[in-house]
Amino acid sequence: MLGVGVLWSIAGVMLTPSMKFYFQMVALFVYLPSLWFCIARRDELGHLLRAHKEMGILLALFGWAVLSLLWSSSGKPLGQLKSVSLFMLFVFGWVLWARADERRLRLSMLSLALVVGAYSVAALLFAPVYGGGRVNGFGGFLDNPNAAAYSIAFVTVMCVPLLPRRGWRQLPWVLLLLVSLVYVALCGSRGALLALMVTAIFSLSLVPGRIAKLLPLLLLVGGVTLVVVEPGLLARGDAQRFELLRSAWPQIQQHFWLGVGLGSDYTVTSGRSVYENGAHNFPVHTAIQYGVPALGAFLLLWGIIGYQAWRCRSRALGLSVMLLWVFSSVAMQFDVFSLWERTRAMWLMPWVVILLGLSLERWPQVRPAVMESN
Repeated sequence: MLGVGVLWSIAGVMLTPSMKFYFQMVALFVYLPSLWFCIARRDELGHLLRAHKEMGILLALFGWAVLSLLWSSSGKPLGQLKSVSLFMLFVFGWVLWARADERRLRLSMLSLALVVGAYSVAALLFAPVYGGGRVNGFGGFLDNPNAAAYSIAFVTVMCVPLLPRRGWRQLPWVLLLLVSLVYVALCGSRGALLALMVTAIFSLSLVPGRIAKLLPLLLLVGGVTLVVVEPGLLARGDAQRFELLRSAWPQIQQHFWLGVGLGSDYTVTSGRSVYENGAHNFPVHTAIQYGVPALGAFLLLWGIIGYQAWRCRSRALGLSVMLLWVFSSVAMQFDVFSLWERTRAMWLMPWVVILLGLSLERWPQVRPAVMESN
């Protein structure tokens, strides 16, 4: 049952007709099974918490977010506490399920290629034009081009290293993911496109299989072609990002140590535009919300996840996490991503990277005795 929840937590971002339905399914297939998993496998959970320093950092970030409710201006501290606690329950359940069988996890993640392929075909055929010639998303979370582009691109990157290794068996999957890349390009999200280009360059020497290498090569050629034939991408300027960063800097200085607290509102300005709770840069948003020390703790966790993925890059799942880490590291500089909040389109970064990273073992065949007894 939790396996359904793991798949839904990602695929539901694209499939849900409404946000309410998504959260109802998360409660049924994620929160309840995760609670059972944590109780039934409490010895394994205890071993995981003791043996992996990443989990200690994650718990420290969780504890700090909860503690920040003491000075937060959020009008609903109990609601925030409930939300972040359920999210941690979800993290524990997700990781316990994933670490139990790496092959099952790998095949489950690969099946998402079917979801993004089908979504992309449907969006290309039926989604309305957003404006400026950009293709839009549809339904639930993906109701704007940026959210749709980031989500589809993220899952596409995740699936490339998981493709079958044997020659032409890769071809149907490559074609499916190629449709997804075409859709991402037509969404016109420059942050998603830049993240894809950087990941493609990084992946050329790492992705196994000549046919699978077609994807990053075609992506690089397509990206350059798109910039040439669609000058409007560059004509849109920097979308006021530098002004937003300049506006956010005084708030970082003012709340350097503690941040404004979980759930607190803040505003940044750019010209005449006012943006609430969104500096359009993940590190800056985290520093404002929880303070610079908390940002440092997250960056330490992020670095450990990246190092672990690099050590496991010879395996398909490890390489998948490595490419996602690169993609997310670039993408999180350009849009509204945050550390602790309810799952939505943008939750894929950084959380799915962290969850998959916590699921990795360098030598998966070696299992602690405490796990074998469960």
